[in-house]
Amino acid sequence: MLSALVGLSLRYRWVVLGLSLLLLGWGAYGAKNAKYDVFPDFVPPQVTIQAEAPGFTPEQVELLVTRPIEAAVNGVGNME
Repeated sequence: MLSALVGLSLRYRWVVLGLSLLLLGWGAYGAKNAKYDVFPDFVPPQVTIQAEAPGFTPEQVELLVTRPIEAAVNGVGNME
């Protein structure tokens, strides 16, 4: 089986060479027009929100400031 493949490849070397060049050109075209990023982002985008609540205790800040902001931001699309 393998010797027949080698024999046909040697007999039709121009066809093999032409197909190889065609495959090489197709690969170069595909690499040039690929829509992949070379260095993809491994960390999802993050948002930092700063809010001030002077005079509040930490429990009050969590209850009156942090939780309402988190509830409002949770409805934004494309979030994990």
